[in-house]
Amino acid sequence: MLRKRFEMEVREELRKVHNLNERELPGLLAGYLESSGLPHDPQNLLIRWADSKIRRGPRWMNVDMTQINTPAPFRSVYIKGRFLGIPLEGLDTYSGGHGEMTIRALKFLKVAEERGDPMDVSALVTLLSEAPFLPSLFLAECTEWSQLDDERVEGRIRDHGITASGLFTFDEHGRFLKFYTEDRYCAEFNMEQHPWSVEVLSYRDTGGFIYPTECTATWHLPEGDLKYFHGRIGDARFNIRTL
Repeated sequence: MLRKRFEMEVREELRKVHNLNERELPGLLAGYLESSGLPHDPQNLLIRWADSKIRRGPRWMNVDMTQINTPAPFRSVYIKGRFLGIPLEGLDTYSGGHGEMTIRALKFLKVAEERGDPMDVSALVTLLSEAPFLPSLFLAECTEWSQLDDERVEGRIRDHGITASGLFTFDEHGRFLKFYTEDRYCAEFNMEQHPWSVEVLSYRDTGGFIYPTECTATWHLPEGDLKYFHGRIGDARFNIRTL
């Protein structure tokens, strides 16, 4: 079962200690950390997504998701929802140079299972896109950063011989607005490579730091943009020891 696998793999990952590089960050990244009040070096991140939805074909599916990221780099998202009344669960992962997306109905019936080189780079660039959610990725050995102008930073990530990159855009207040890449492959379109972006629509003050609360993900296809994810972060915590 996917939930048990998620918990087992996350427990193993949470035992690890990740070394970070002391480096001078580009001004936009340093400004983002200062204005948000986020810690610079968390060992892991837990996000619980609530009131979120994923597009499947022409329909939207409401989902609950539990996500763990680390600067290893590691990412695992357990997804639970219903589509046309049928219970679905999914696991979206990157670990040890391999990406995977598995979806099952009624816990046992395989709906989708994507692996291979295109999935590896897609999962890695997705993890890169979430660096502003887990700022220790700014300091991880696997990443490099270059400021292009007053609004944009290029990020690059390398792991197990895989390289991916993208552009991060920030507003005049130093907040992260958008990530854009051309390195991702679209499973719903025969694993073709298309431009892809993530946008942060809103932030909230958690009492300790300013954190994104509402995000979308969009494919930029030749026939037009396709927004396929709309999520709200219900809870975000750093340096957890157990789920």
